[in-house]
Amino acid sequence: MKPTPLTPEALDAIADEHEVLADLYERILSALEGGADQLSCAALLDELVEKLAEHFRHEERGGYYSHVLEIAPWRAAAVKELERQHADLYKSVARVAQGARSADGSAQSWAVIRKDFNEFLRRCVEHESKEKRLIQETFLLDVAAAD
Repeated sequence: MKPTPLTPEALDAIADEHEVLADLYERILSALEGGADQLSCAALLDELVEKLAEHFRHEERGGYYSHVLEIAPWRAAAVKELERQHADLYKSVARVAQGARSADGSAQSWAVIRKDFNEFLRRCVEHESKEKRLIQETFLLDVAAAD
């Protein structure tokens, strides 16, 4: 698939997706910490699973990653690692959502769900940092070196 031109609009679309995800993360944290009912928490987590899958597809197919590979094909290993992390993050949040749907309602089961979701968030922050670094290095170093 040919990359979508990396226009200000395309960058805005990815930034908007990040904002939607951040808002959803906050809503889930509030629900988990505030003792929301099981169905509400599970529904929010299921929504996150869907939005995250869509976001990862966008980044991998025609988004940032395609542009990186077009400009700097030698960064393929870094892109593959980020794609692997997408798969791991997706599986992780899908497990948290499944856990919320099947939780027995005990404080212990919700503590595990909160812990697992917080670990997922920690890994997301780490992933986003690596992703931003790759994008910055590609567009600031590789493009500038080619000029």
